[in-house]
Amino acid sequence: MHDHAGTAIATLARPAGPAAAGGARASLVRVVLADDSPLMHLAVRSMLSSTPGYVLEAAAGTVAMAEQLIQRVRPDLLLLEAVIGGESGVSLCRWTRQASPATAVVLLTSREEPLLIQSALSAGAVGYLLKNSPAEALLTGFRLAVGGARVLDERLGRQRPRRSAVDSAAELGLTRREREILDEMMLGLDNKAIAGRLCISEETVKSHVKAVFRKLGARDRAHAVALAVGSAQYADASAPQPWLPRPRTAVR
Repeated sequence: MHDHAGTAIATLARPAGPAAAGGARASLVRVVLADDSPLMHLAVRSMLSSTPGYVLEAAAGTVAMAEQLIQRVRPDLLLLEAVIGGESGVSLCRWTRQASPATAVVLLTSREEPLLIQSALSAGAVGYLLKNSPAEALLTGFRLAVGGARVLDERLGRQRPRRSAVDSAAELGLTRREREILDEMMLGLDNKAIAGRLCISEETVKSHVKAVFRKLGARDRAHAVALAVGSAQYADASAPQPWLPRPRTAVR
């Protein structure tokens, strides 16, 4: 185990609780964590090790290491931060949905930014949970997410996006790369930062940004983001949706 951020932590599987006994390991929910905070690695490992039915298979502090672990483990559940070692957790979410479709992806973060929430859900995340939630509430969310439900912390509001950025992108004919550029723009990143995250040249990013503007009919970056998420308007959910109970106490 390494004790500094940016490196993988303990990739050995450790059965979690009584459910692992008696050859029942195959029924465990296998989890991979992608977060550059070593404290989060320890906290999640401690929580899952005392919870029947879960096993933390591996943890990583970089996107590159997380991709390797996901390909090897094919986890049931991926927990990830919004930004991991300076790289986009949303992009890792999208990559995971392609590389391991059966993996439920949940952002576990301290950020309560509406555009980031929208971007994560558009990228295929099934959950968006806050780190300062009680362990009981988080575990409830994990269980629902693995079962195929969408889960959001209630503190984010009892609303859901009227229209997803992916739907908007598809309707307006954006390419996959242009959708990636748009998601990075939603995080407030400039062309240089986007180029570094996606490993392409800044000139290529500029070309894609111009194409996004043209296809969306946007004047600038803020206008493009507003158009993609339906002007950030949120409507009350018309159908039942599983939301986590409002946390009574926060775990520090």
